[in-house]
Amino acid sequence: MSQIDRKTEKKLIQAAQKGSSDAFEQLYNEFRTELFKSAMLIMRSSADAEDAVAETFIKAFRNIDRFDTRYPLRPWLHQILSNECSNIYKKSRGDVVQLDDFSTDWKENVMDKSNVEMDESMILDEEAQKVRDMIERLSHEHRQVVVLHYFQNHDIQAIAAMLGVPVGTVKSRLFHARKQLLKICGQEK
Repeated sequence: MSQIDRKTEKKLIQAAQKGSSDAFEQLYNEFRTELFKSAMLIMRSSADAEDAVAETFIKAFRNIDRFDTRYPLRPWLHQILSNECSNIYKKSRGDVVQLDDFSTDWKENVMDKSNVEMDESMILDEEAQKVRDMIERLSHEHRQVVVLHYFQNHDIQAIAAMLGVPVGTVKSRLFHARKQLLKICGQEK
C-alpha cells in the first residue's frame, strides 16, 4: 500500500501534470511494487505482469494531465492495470502459462510469520502454494476480482469502477469465484 499521504500524492500529481518527470518517477516508485503484485496474481507470469505494469505507467504518464486530483491515484492506476491485464490475457488466450517464478511476497501482506517455527513455516509455504494453485485455476475474470478484493483490499464499488462493470457483476464474479474455489477445495481432499 501507498506510503505517501493524500496531500503529498496530490502535490506530486499536480507537479507531474506540469511536466515534472521527477514527480512522476516518485509516483512510479510509490505504486510499482503494489501494481506488480496485483498483476502477478492476475497474470500468473512475471513477464506478462511486468508488461502490464509498464503499459499501465506509460498510459498513466500520457494521460496524467487529464487526471482529476480530487480523487486518489490508486484506483485509477488499478483500473488501467486491470485493462492492460485483460488486453494481454486476450492476446495470449490459448497459451499455457506456468507459475514458475511466482513471487511469494504477497504472503507478507497476509500474515506475519515473525514468530513461526521452521516446520510451521514450511506448512505455510505449502498452504500458500495451494492457494496460488487454486487461484490459478479460476477464470481470468474471477481471478481478477479475487485479487483486487482479497489481496489488494479494494471494496466492491471501487472494483466495479476499475473494471468498468456494474457492482452486481463484481458481486456475482466474487460469488462464483468463491463457489469455484470451494469446489476446487473439495476435489483436492
